[in-house]
Amino acid sequence: MKVYIDSDVILDVLLGREKFATESSQILNLSEKGLISGTTTLLAIANIYYILRRYDNKKAIKSIKTLREILQVMPLTDKELLMALNSNFKDFEDSVQNSATLSFGCVAIITRNIKDYSSSELNIYSPKEFLLQL
Repeated sequence: MKVYIDSDVILDVLLGREKFATESSQILNLSEKGLISGTTTLLAIANIYYILRRYDNKKAIKSIKTLREILQVMPLTDKELLMALNSNFKDFEDSVQNSATLSFGCVAIITRNIKDYSSSELNIYSPKEFLLQL
């Protein structure tokens, strides 16, 4: 099952957000073990790096290298840009992520910001919801 793992879920783990880290970590572990095909985009990776580098640049680079081993990085092309520009999403960045997810054949998005993806055609799950439906 190919799923997009939103940057908030990834950052829960990398920043050790106590309230969310356990379930988010379980999602990444499923991808690492090959039980799901976890994906992200280069845009998400860049945003994650931007946030992590404020704390420690070397750890940020190491984290990005690890993410590349766990997640498949989806391409972003002009096609996804046009899809995003013509969507009903309020947030452009979320629209770009959704467009890539659709183009890449994902069946779901895992995020803590479910309302941000309310315009999506895909199944949208919080980490907890996703784990419960497995």
